Order: sequence, then structure tokens, then C-alpha cells
Amino acid sequence: MVSDKINILLVEDERIIAEYNSLVLQKHGYSVLCAFTGEDAVHIALSNNYISLILMDINLGKGITGLQAVTPN
Repeated sequence: MVSDKINILLVEDERIIAEYNSLVLQKHGYSVLCAFTGEDAVHIALSNNYISLILMDINLGKGITGLQAVTPN
């Protein structure tokens, strides 16, 4: 995703919260990618050079946590 907008990766396992936050961010001019698991967040972040900011939920349910997703190995 290449644009003049700032690209945000929003990581949130609760879809209604993710949708609401995404709409608010888009309303303020940001481009938003969503991930619903820590594993998806890692995959998206590593495959996208245009992400400017990651907004990460800490407790993502089953799988890796938000802290594990952002901690380098």
C-alpha cells in the first residue's frame, strides 16, 4: 500500500473494536491495515515497508501476545 497517507497497522483481536478504531483513524486521514492475531501482525509488518506506526493490543487471545509480536528474537 503506497500513498501519501501515513500507514498504520492496527492489531486488535476484537473485530468490532478494530472496525471502530479503523474508521476513526481513516476519518482523520490515515490509511489503516488490520491484523486480528499476533501472528498476522508479524507477517504483515515484515512484508510491508510502508507501515509508519503499529497500534498493538497486548492481549490477543490464543496465540502469541502483542508483546511477543513486537519483541525481536
